[in-house]
Amino acid sequence: MPISLCGCGVDVSALPGVEILRALTWERGADSTLKSAAAEGDLTGARTALQAAFQPQSTGRESALGCGSRTLWSLAAFPDEVDLGKLLTKVGGSSGKARTGEKRATNKAPKTLAQRVDPLIRRLAEEDGGVSVFGLVASLDVLALTGARLRPEQLWKLWRHTLAQVVRQMRTMPGDDDHDPTVPADVQLIERDEVPFVAGVLFSDVAGAAELVKLGRKALARTLTENADTDGTPRAEMIERLSLWLAPLIRATLVARRFDVKLWTDDQEELLRSTVERAIPLCRPDGKATLSNGNALNPLPVLIAAAEMFDLPAVSPEGGYLQSVKRIAAGQPAKRVRSDGIMTMPSNQSDWARFALLRSDWSVQADSVAVAHHRQLPQIDVTAAGKPLLHGDWTLDLTIGDAIVELASEWSCVCWQSDPDADYIELQMCGPGKIRVERIIMLSRTDHFLLLADSVSGVPSDRIEYHATLPLADDILVRLDTPTREAQLTMKGLKARVFPLALTQDRVLSSPHEFSATADRLSLKQVAQGEGLFAPVLFDWHPNRTRADAQWRSLTVTEAGRVVTPDIAAGHRLKLGDLQLLVFRSLKDTGESRAVLGHHTRNETVVGRFDKTGNVDPILMVEAT
Repeated sequence: MPISLCGCGVDVSALPGVEILRALTWERGADSTLKSAAAEGDLTGARTALQAAFQPQSTGRESALGCGSRTLWSLAAFPDEVDLGKLLTKVGGSSGKARTGEKRATNKAPKTLAQRVDPLIRRLAEEDGGVSVFGLVASLDVLALTGARLRPEQLWKLWRHTLAQVVRQMRTMPGDDDHDPTVPADVQLIERDEVPFVAGVLFSDVAGAAELVKLGRKALARTLTENADTDGTPRAEMIERLSLWLAPLIRATLVARRFDVKLWTDDQEELLRSTVERAIPLCRPDGKATLSNGNALNPLPVLIAAAEMFDLPAVSPEGGYLQSVKRIAAGQPAKRVRSDGIMTMPSNQSDWARFALLRSDWSVQADSVAVAHHRQLPQIDVTAAGKPLLHGDWTLDLTIGDAIVELASEWSCVCWQSDPDADYIELQMCGPGKIRVERIIMLSRTDHFLLLADSVSGVPSDRIEYHATLPLADDILVRLDTPTREAQLTMKGLKARVFPLALTQDRVLSSPHEFSATADRLSLKQVAQGEGLFAPVLFDWHPNRTRADAQWRSLTVTEAGRVVTPDIAAGHRLKLGDLQLLVFRSLKDTGESRAVLGHHTRNETVVGRFDKTGNVDPILMVEAT
């Protein structure tokens, strides 16, 4: 029976080498030397022709010494492949040079590439039965990077095995409509998109290769455009496994460039470049992934490879930040990043992607908040001076009267503002009736503080019970102040202070509200009677204010000379050393101006500083809608 890459019912792995050669069918324009050797069953001639076929058209900056290392970008998606991952690490990290501080015996010559890669080829060629997707990616990666430099018998062994695996994978691959929700999107991307394209490129002479290239190219383009906004912002669903999703796209692009095969249109390649640029600031200074939801990911290798592939200049904001993270990972001090003012804002937001990044600057000491709001509970990831502070779900439980409010499946962004003073996002969830919950996030871009708040409004006048928790990052130690309701968060190199502004400062004053903490969460409970509730929490980590005296209190709000109750509008003041802040929120709009501590406003939200004369210098003003 003839053998092709598509629609072949033969178990290629069970056939002798000569029979495989004679049964192969070919693409029009296939290499004549390879076809002749195959027709004659000439293994020696076929091996020689294959080595010529694997000569790269463009090597770029790739190094064959790191063969298999690109497969490791996806290892976290295949937890059962730890042993193969160790072998790939050993082979991919090997070189003829001794490591720093390590001496090599003078009587031993460095191993050649063929010697180093031989254990890996033997391991890959041992896989029989079902297809190991991770093993198949490794086989394709080794063929792409080292095929022309292997010994003829090594190349034939790996080529034959990989051919059998590709044929089996194409025969058993489910159709486009057979979507398994239990399989992560990045694994499906490898199986349905990357493997067909790369296999078609590497087995370009075998019949069916052109069809696989076309199939893979179309699938890769669809995956990219369906999961990245026009500015490159990835969909929130992709963020927690972002490096695993990027890995197949970057590997396929590198193979396409190496063998001079067209993969992307100009617009698609620009979109992929933009996606890489958006992904770079989502790699923390410690090399870990933002919003990884517990996944132990290492995004740095794939981002470095992608930046080199796109020639991102080291002097660009993204390139400079990535180089700094790379240096930190290598135990070296980060390079000082020159600020370009607001020419290239480090923050971005996408309604379509349901994701936003609030960030003070491009340095590794930046303050940042990443927020994904595609689920019932928004996820946040906060770094303070480059140190992880909060990471995980921002929970919410709301009871109106005796009824528990059922949360919507996702939140929408109703306000986004980014300027040199602060980044601000407001998320909204509509509940039953006219009930609305707005989640407020404001990050100062100059003064190292963060405001997180919930605004509940539209409630039929009733008792409101509110409970929210904030997820602490690993290694954070919590201390609750005894005289006051302040909390202090500490870790190596960072101290942050937390103020629940709607609660009375002194613990000796009884309150129906509660601000508490466990080892991994901060918890805020508030109770109100009326039409709404405002629950602000302020974090401050300015190094000059870690020991400053703190005073905060709720303020009286008036409208037309009459006092307005806190369920209609709420104002709070915090004095922390030289920082004096006003936080105001209108929960019900009447169209009239309101006054709080001498400041008159028709705005829905105001955050400002009190100057030395007592006037408010606004940092943020949001108009009522």
